[in-house]
Amino acid sequence: MAKPKAVFQPPRIVLNAVEGWGKTSTVAHAPDAGIIMCDAETGYSTLLGAGRVPAIATAHATTWQELLGIVAGLKADPGGIEVLGIDALSGAERLCYQCVCDRDFKSDWTSFYAYAKGPDLAVNEWMMMLAGLDALRQHGIAIMILSHAQVRPYANPTGTDFDRYTTDTNRKTWSATTKWADAVLFGEFYTVVEEKKGKRPKGTGGTERILHTERRDAYDAKNRYGMPEVIDIENDPSKTWGTIWNAIKGDNK
Repeated sequence: MAKPKAVFQPPRIVLNAVEGWGKTSTVAHAPDAGIIMCDAETGYSTLLGAGRVPAIATAHATTWQELLGIVAGLKADPGGIEVLGIDALSGAERLCYQCVCDRDFKSDWTSFYAYAKGPDLAVNEWMMMLAGLDALRQHGIAIMILSHAQVRPYANPTGTDFDRYTTDTNRKTWSATTKWADAVLFGEFYTVVEEKKGKRPKGTGGTERILHTERRDAYDAKNRYGMPEVIDIENDPSKTWGTIWNAIKGDNK
């Protein structure tokens, strides 16, 4: 058996972060970026109209087939794009579910969700989209899928249940996507809790952004690059992609 040569491939990143963290701005300020807005996701257009992000290549997918077609079109002609953002995971999932529901359940959502049959079938479709994104990496395109974080109860099999940050998508979609990704990054604001005797603890601060790169009980995260456990993010959206890229390449270790 021959030893393979070490070749760096463009990363597959999932950025799951709380509202207002700057997910869309991260992609918009990446070099030679493009973004696909899915379903009702129009955050980039709003930011562009407000003059808060630069103009980049955009596409808007309103059906699952449109999304697959856009990805296939980029494979045929990348158009100079080096970083592709998908905004957002939940929007793409809605398109996928609508396609499967219309095709296999005659547009009956009750049947779609009965015994989780629809989401199970949808995972197969979802993997097709991820395979299409993998093909783009052969053209040197890095992928960043944006995800909206939310708090959900967690059934702890080894002890007391607790709340944790997760995503606003089905767990099967999330599982397939995080297994595919090279890095799952969780973004939040640094919180300081002020405690006074006899009073309910009060959160203060909340303006400093951070990224977590390793899983903890409170959130999902991972990386295959040996990134620092926590990355401080400057309050300047134009520098966020560079900070993440430097961490992936090991420039800040």
